[in-house]
Amino acid sequence: MGFFKVTVGVMGSSKSARAIAEVQNLKIRNLKTLVLKPELDTRDGGYICSRLIKDKVKADLLIKPDESIDVQGIVANNYDYIVVDEFHMLNENQVKELYKISAISTTNISMYGLRMSWKGTPFASAALALGYADEIEMIKMVDKEQQPLSHHIKYTNGVPSPLNENSGMIAIGDLDKTSYTTVSKGDFYKIYEMLGQVEQ
Repeated sequence: MGFFKVTVGVMGSSKSARAIAEVQNLKIRNLKTLVLKPELDTRDGGYICSRLIKDKVKADLLIKPDESIDVQGIVANNYDYIVVDEFHMLNENQVKELYKISAISTTNISMYGLRMSWKGTPFASAALALGYADEIEMIKMVDKEQQPLSHHIKYTNGVPSPLNENSGMIAIGDLDKTSYTTVSKGDFYKIYEMLGQVEQ
């Protein structure tokens, strides 16, 4: 049986940098490693990249949104580790399949990604992964008042986007006229309370 580790943090908290460092460390140690990422992460194509470091790692496998992960095929390859970046973009079934790999083989799974959507609710895949986790690392970031940064707000043309928009996904790329800001839960509720979109 392998372990299932989940590392979560807000945007800019060095998740991808940590994933890159882990892959490099595993390869230096000659451990057989499979690098996965969701195809939905279009910012860096087939690579794990970080704004914090220049290094990047090529993904061995890009997972399509509705694709099943080949559990038996991966188990047959006897990987020591599977490292997954931006795992919150996977669907729940894909998270279950990765967990199954760690349960029926000695492959260790290491997942990096976001916990919360910009609507202030957990990504379904993140909630599931955190429930499965043998080990959880939460990367802590704080604002100038030392309040933990936990939420994201999506701004379009300088105005917070309505919470009733269809997509809860946080786009990784920098979109025209759209930006994402990391805030504390207190600031999140203050902003949306003013917009009349959360209960007081």
